[in-house]
This record gives sequence, C-alpha cells and structure tokens, in this order.
Amino acid sequence: MVSVMLMLVLLLLPMLHNVAGAQGFGRWNETELLPGRTRNGRFLFDTLFGLNTAAFSLDDDDDLSNNQVKSCDCECGAANQEIRIVGGRPTGVNQYPWLARLVYDGQFHCGASLLTRDYVLTAAHCVRRLKRNKIRVILGDYDQFVAQETPAIMRAVTAIIRHRSFDQNSYNNDIALLKLRKPVDFTKTIRPVCLPKERSEPAGQLGTVVGWGRTSEGGTLPALVQHVDVPILTLDQCRSMKYRASRITSNMLCAGKGKQDSCQGDSGGPLLVRNGDKHEIVGIVSWGVGCGRAGYPGVYTRVARYLPWLRANLDDTCLCSK
Repeated sequence: MVSVMLMLVLLLLPMLHNVAGAQGFGRWNETELLPGRTRNGRFLFDTLFGLNTAAFSLDDDDDLSNNQVKSCDCECGAANQEIRIVGGRPTGVNQYPWLARLVYDGQFHCGASLLTRDYVLTAAHCVRRLKRNKIRVILGDYDQFVAQETPAIMRAVTAIIRHRSFDQNSYNNDIALLKLRKPVDFTKTIRPVCLPKERSEPAGQLGTVVGWGRTSEGGTLPALVQHVDVPILTLDQCRSMKYRASRITSNMLCAGKGKQDSCQGDSGGPLLVRNGDKHEIVGIVSWGVGCGRAGYPGVYTRVARYLPWLRANLDDTCLCSK
C-alpha cells in the first residue's frame, strides 16, 4: 500500500511544479513550459490546476460523432445590453457573448473571440510554444474565479492555426485560430462576433477593448470581465507617437489615450466597434509598452487585413450572417 501511494505521489509531482512567467512585450500571461510533462487523466489534471470541471460542460475528447458544421442561419455581434458600464469597469454579465478565455495548464493565459461554432480567434503570440492538448477554451464565462456565476462551457482544441508569417520579434501578423473539438450551440450567453468588411477603416471611431487583463500596469488580474472605450488612431497618428515608426506596420492599428488602454492579460482579446446594433472585431490585442503610458497606445492586429486568410482557414465551417 505504501509503495502504491509513493508511486502516485511521484507521478503527480511534475504536474504540481507549474510556474507562471511574465512577458513584458506582448499583453499576455505566459506560462513557463516544462518539457516532458504528461497527464494521467483529464479530470485529475483539471482538478489539480484549479479548474472546477463540475461547473463546466466539457466535451469528450473521444466523441467526435457530432462534430459537424450546423446551419449558418444565425446572427453575429449582438451584445446583451441589459447592463452597460463603461470606462474600464466591469461589464454586464455576458454582455459580450463571444468573449472567450484561454486556459493553459489550468491557468488563465489569454483572451479570444468566438467566430463560428467551431473556431475562436486569438493572437498568434498567445499560442506560441503551447501544447494543443493542454489548452482549454472557456465560453460564456464572466467571473473567472466563480464558475457557477453563468452557465459556462469548456472546450478542448483539435488544431492551432497560427499565421505562418508571424514574427515573434515585431509581432507582425499576430493572428491565430483555434479549432474547438466539439462545436458550441449558440445561446443568449454564447454567440459569435462579426468580422469587419473588406478594406474597412476604423480610425476615428471609439473602440471597446474587453478582457480579463490587468487593470493597471503591474496590477493584479480582475475576477470580472472588464471593458474600456479607446479612441482608434490612424497609422500616421500612431507612427508619430513614441514608438519607432517602422515598428507599426500596415497590419497593425493603435488605440488608446492616456490611461485608457489594454494591459497584460488582455492579449488575444477583441477590439470592437459598433456597426448599427452589431459589434465587429476590428483588432486583436497584440502588444504595447507598459499600460496606459502617455505616447504609447495599445497596438492591435488589424483584422480587416486578414479576411482572405480567415476565409481560407474557415472553409470547413461557416460564418453567421449579420
């Protein structure tokens, strides 16, 4: 009996030495990757790293029989507007029903946005060096520390599709898709966001950044989803700021003013604009210097530049109509 318990302890020890690291360049929470780690069962793994599996609908990794694309007769970008609190404060419960969070090794890692029943959109730097079988996508969530707040669901990932030209030094082409192992059913609290139109230009509009990122530079991660309104700049305006002009490519856009900004932990999440009564994702939180520093607005992946890439990689699913 003692030898059996000793063997079990030895098997579990590698899992318990997870160490969270910090990445000062991108706006994410990087988890240190420990090579050679294995897991001895999904529910044991999730329990060890703080995921309450009883509170989620976790798809069965072996049940792929229903993994078929369903009807596209659906709407995108419709927010739940019962409660609206702006200016860097908590959102209403499930106000942005496409918002997802990526969990890696049981820890919050990055944000993401639901595009179809099968795919979420995030930043390429968020999934660099990640092992697919350790990623979980959580949808329909609000309070990341109280899973019972809303009927959240959790999905495993079958594919990581990172832009082949992503540059980890400049963060150019910072875009990626994750394919969910099992499609989600759209509900009031889980719905997709709309993509922008071809050659759309959001500069001059007021955008909204949504996520669980830090509320101040060096601060702690909030429990509740936050959102803040940020003015979207033109390329010329951004290049005239304190960044080196050549760092801001045409694949990027800048948004923010003063303390209105995204921060670490928001990476991969959406920058939204209103188009009528619908929301479009015009940017993906990518990088920046500090948070809310004068002259250093947040830098985002310009989604409109990647519509052909998205269509090519979403050919096995379908987007909702507007």
